[in-house]
Amino acid sequence: MVVDNNAEPLAWPADPGVILLRNANRGGLAGAYNLAVQTLQAQPEGLPAAVVFVDQDSDPAVLLRFLADAQVQSLLGRADVAAVSPAYCDRATGLRGRYIELGRWRLRHLPRRFAGLRPVAFVINSMSVWRGAALQRIGPFNEVLAVDHVDTEYCLRARALGLSVWVHGDHEFAHSIGERRRYRLLGRELQAGGHGPQRRRLIGRNTMWLARGWAWREPAFAALCLLRLAYEAVGITIAEDRKASKLAALLRGIGQGLAMPVRVAVRR
Repeated sequence: MVVDNNAEPLAWPADPGVILLRNANRGGLAGAYNLAVQTLQAQPEGLPAAVVFVDQDSDPAVLLRFLADAQVQSLLGRADVAAVSPAYCDRATGLRGRYIELGRWRLRHLPRRFAGLRPVAFVINSMSVWRGAALQRIGPFNEVLAVDHVDTEYCLRARALGLSVWVHGDHEFAHSIGERRRYRLLGRELQAGGHGPQRRRLIGRNTMWLARGWAWREPAFAALCLLRLAYEAVGITIAEDRKASKLAALLRGIGQGLAMPVRVAVRR
């Protein structure tokens, strides 16, 4: 199944084995995911046992080997599991993403490289494999968020239902998030997001809104959101161009996130 999420539809070759859907960026990435899941649910056989999301900026070469892994198959057979994913490595910087173990009052960043399966708080949606039953329990993706933190919020809702999310460190895929740039601070290797002002506004808005909405249930996550906002600002200041406009957009977004109602409809 292919979801063309471009505002102006692209020309796709006809293929009887592919269901082509046009979403025109309604609801952002969340809207595209929702359209795909709804269409699968409407098929005669219903939602499959597992659904793999693959964004256009990911390299899926590892996918077949990952799905064939006996440990992955075993996890996907468990009713308490929501999703499992290979680890992602950013194309621009060559750095693996930092995954997090989250408790109500504490959090811990895993090392960038680790072996085997680890339960984590969040995975990015691209290349993640979700159990169909978990998608049905959790419900639609949040189209109010549109792009940034859509996967974060979905993993939080899975966690609230007692469903776990896993990453397999022995499998890795290349993925692009913005135009990331490496920099060093206090001897540590870090990466700036590279997003333009408009995305920085959305990041600020969504991060602050999630911090407010989940603070009483997940205090450690709310603290993580504030750290992420600081991380965004530091990365802009040290490693990026158009610093003033990006910082101003981030601050506007934070203000919007403070003003948004804590409870909003998931669907637009």
